[in-house]
This record gives sequence, C-alpha cells and structure tokens, in this order.
Amino acid sequence: MEPVETACVCTSLRMATRSVVRLYDRALSQAGLRHAGYSILARIDAEGPLMISELADRLVLERTTCSREVDALAKAGLLTVEAGSDRRQRVVRLSQAGAAKLGAARQHWHAVQQGLTDSFGAEDADALLDRLRGLLRASQQLIDE
Repeated sequence: MEPVETACVCTSLRMATRSVVRLYDRALSQAGLRHAGYSILARIDAEGPLMISELADRLVLERTTCSREVDALAKAGLLTVEAGSDRRQRVVRLSQAGAAKLGAARQHWHAVQQGLTDSFGAEDADALLDRLRGLLRASQQLIDE
C-alpha cells in the first residue's frame, strides 16, 4: 500500500523523516548505532565537549530526549558525562570507544548518504537541504515569537 499524500507540511515531513531514518538506522546498525546516537557522537566529535543543553539546542532536540540518548551512549561507554562549572550542568565528551564506534559508522553513513543522494538526484538533494534549513529557520522564528 502506498503512503497517503497530504497537504499538511508537518505530516508529509514526518512521513518522509520516518522513512529516511529507517534507511539510515538500517545502515548504521551494521556498526551498532542508530541515527540518533550517530548524530550525537558526530556533533560532539565536530564541536568538542558540550553541555547537554547546548547539544540539545544544536540538534534541535528536547532536552529530556537528548539526556536520555546521552545516558544510553554513556552507559555503552561511547560518551563521558561530567559535572560542569555549575553542578547542575552536565558536560558531554566523546570517549575513545565513542570515537572508534563513530569511525566505524562513518563508512555506513557515507554509503547511505550517497545512495539516497544518487536515488533522489544530487541537485534535488542539495535543493532539499537548502529548503529544509529555511523551513527550520522559519519554524524556529515562529516558535520564538
């Protein structure tokens, strides 16, 4: 059965997101990760240690969702979580095991990224990313009003 077509931006975006996440999760599972964990590890690798609130903001995640994901990754030994300058703050760092897991997962991420770009079309993929960034800015602006 085909997915329903709808004029609702939110429903259409969520349907596409669920499908794309399944695709990335399937590829990343070969390295023992899911997309959410990969995104967190990759962001910490790119930016260095971050407080959980900063990480949540950077990935546009609810703080409770981010904390839950970070806790699972820390329990697996992929991240370390330490108290910040204020005891209420928690600073997240990539562990050596996390860096190794991220390195192993990157080849799978690149493969699925390339496959999706090839299937969708490179120009369309670039245009979609630009449009999604604009949509994110617009929705964040409306939230902040």
